[in-house]
Amino acid sequence: MSLVNELIVNRRIVWDRQPRPQRIGLVLGGGAARGIAHIGALQVLEEQGIYPQIVTGTSVGALVGGLYAAGLSATRLVNLLPEIRWLELASFKLPSVNLNDLARSVPMGLFDLDKMIGWIDHILGKGLRFDQLNLPFAAVATDLVTAEIVVMNDGPVAPAIRASCSVPGVFTPYRRDGRLLVDGVVVNNLPVSVAREMGADYVIAVDLLPLSEHETNARPAEPRNMMELAMTALFMLARATQIEQQLADVVVVPDISHIHLADLYAADTLLQAGRAAMLAQLPQIMADLQQRE
Repeated sequence: MSLVNELIVNRRIVWDRQPRPQRIGLVLGGGAARGIAHIGALQVLEEQGIYPQIVTGTSVGALVGGLYAAGLSATRLVNLLPEIRWLELASFKLPSVNLNDLARSVPMGLFDLDKMIGWIDHILGKGLRFDQLNLPFAAVATDLVTAEIVVMNDGPVAPAIRASCSVPGVFTPYRRDGRLLVDGVVVNNLPVSVAREMGADYVIAVDLLPLSEHETNARPAEPRNMMELAMTALFMLARATQIEQQLADVVVVPDISHIHLADLYAADTLLQAGRAAMLAQLPQIMADLQQRE
């Protein structure tokens, strides 16, 4: 954590008159197919006339956040859901095994996620760049070699989102600017500090990997295959190590732990869970923003 973030967490400030929030930040966390809940949360914000000025996201949060920052409304995102299938975004990575050099011939993931770049380009326009987005946006990935948090906010958008979504062991890493990048969940699943550094002074974070005290009594879904097994293990680690919820003004936690991580067919349930979680926090958000000019 940077010195600035430590000060935010540890220093108490008492105001005569609390400053009015000027820039709303929206932070969307990772959670694979459960990210559909982000869209339900966005629906509620739009219905209430609350429009974030800054967006950051990790993994599927980067995907939803990037599309939203490009100008796709929650309604448009809902309309895209029937088009989203794993085979539209990823392709099976067949190994070309060389027994004399086994370490080099086995791929670094079950699936190649490069098809996601083409899918995003189809939706947004080929080669759309960060500086062409409607809103300031950043996608978070992990440098697999240095373990650094890599905040991507320059250059083409689609490859950055692809890098942020590269769950280790499931999807192949992505090479960008000389770095080998994997899913941002590894180092920063809920990049609230990034939104703060981009200028947000009021942050709404949607957390799909809540800490245990926020979990419901519903039994979490067990992994059904190798893909979900790897995702579950990674997200379990992320849940135990993420620390940035405390930096947000409001944390929205959809009740979705019982839904399988790769289940794109649970879209309606996920949308409703996202809506319900945002509606539960709406009174606090409205109270916080009622003085905003």
